[in-house]
Amino acid sequence: MEHFKNKVAWCPICSQGWVEIVKDVGTDDLYVLCDECLNEWNHPENIEVSTARTEINDNRVNTPTDEEIRSANWEKYIINE
Repeated sequence: MEHFKNKVAWCPICSQGWVEIVKDVGTDDLYVLCDECLNEWNHPENIEVSTARTEINDNRVNTPTDEEIRSANWEKYIINE
């Protein structure tokens, strides 16, 4: 697995981690999650301090497939460096 393959932003809250597209283990829903402070957002367009949420579900996530990201039309948010 490529580290930070699905990064979409630098975290505006902690300024120490990448916000990445992840998939919820229980629901298969995609959302974005900071790998450092674990704040999350429901959509890559909503990454702001005021829209962050912190869940207490241990952030049990998987890495979504490229096809899952394309199906959600989120590939355009991925930062390729």
